[in-house]
Amino acid sequence: MSDIIAYLKATEEKVGDQFELEQLKAGDELRVATQNTGYVFAMLNDRTADLTCSRFDRPQARVKLMGCTFGQSSSIKPDYLFCGGNLEFTYELDGVPMTHRTTAIKAIYLRRTQTAA
Repeated sequence: MSDIIAYLKATEEKVGDQFELEQLKAGDELRVATQNTGYVFAMLNDRTADLTCSRFDRPQARVKLMGCTFGQSSSIKPDYLFCGGNLEFTYELDGVPMTHRTTAIKAIYLRRTQTAA
């Protein structure tokens, strides 16, 4: 049995509702709580955001949200976040492209920017 199928069967109850990244708009604030860290993404455009974290040893940078992976697998569901999955985002550190994967997502919150009509 493949690793991904074994992971999905083992975490069947942990994988919750999903959030489509396409819904994000400039000015929105996306908060993601994982087992170990709180991530706050101030959305700019096209899944790009300024990131702040609850931990000093995590990136505080401009990042691009990629989607969710399944456990430590490199299999990714691009453009979606879901509880139980591991958020993946990319950023640059001194000009070098980096990829970060979180621990399992526990909660996803969106604060939508109100625009004048």
